[in-house]
Amino acid sequence: RGGAGYLQDLDHLKRENTEIKTKVNDLQRELTRELTRRAEVESEVVRLRQLVGLAASIPEKGRFARIIGRSPDNWHSRIYVDKGTAEGVAIDAVVMAPQGVAGRVIHAGKHVAQVSLLTDPGNQISCIGQRSRSPGVVAGEGEATLVMRYLQQVDFRIGDTLITSGLGGVYPKGLPLGKVARVLRHPNAITPQVTVVPEADLDRLEEVLVLDPLPGTLR
Repeated sequence: RGGAGYLQDLDHLKRENTEIKTKVNDLQRELTRELTRRAEVESEVVRLRQLVGLAASIPEKGRFARIIGRSPDNWHSRIYVDKGTAEGVAIDAVVMAPQGVAGRVIHAGKHVAQVSLLTDPGNQISCIGQRSRSPGVVAGEGEATLVMRYLQQVDFRIGDTLITSGLGGVYPKGLPLGKVARVLRHPNAITPQVTVVPEADLDRLEEVLVLDPLPGTLR
């Protein structure tokens, strides 16, 4: 065929090579998308199994909800979930993460509700130390950690688990709240300064369990 035929064959091979590379790149992108999708599905299944386990471990009934937003003004303190009054969600309904209490519902629309997280400065929850049974109140300050107030006793140690006391009519007794991370004793203070880390990872919430309100709190 001569030199001209050789050049034509070479051009044809180059075009085929380019087409093959394009197809390979497309397949690689498709594979990456599929692997990402599968990883997301597997991660969601793990999280939902944790919530199912939580639901089975407590006597209170509830429904699953997804996080659909965070308040721009209170990014670390308030979230929105995709369940509302039409699904049985009411104000003061307790919201649980797999590890423990996340917060409570403060506003409920038909299909959406706003949740005040433990770290919200407006939240104060009566609690007891699981080891010592010492009472106190866990309060949010808009930060990642919580503080304890109104301490009547001082038997709190680093690592102690705090649970809800059941007082106040909103939070059922025995739900995990957090762990004592720091105990500072000041010479002139009557009680120590106790810092608490929430059990739930409030900055990474994706799905939660919204409990039915306790009798007498339905609004």
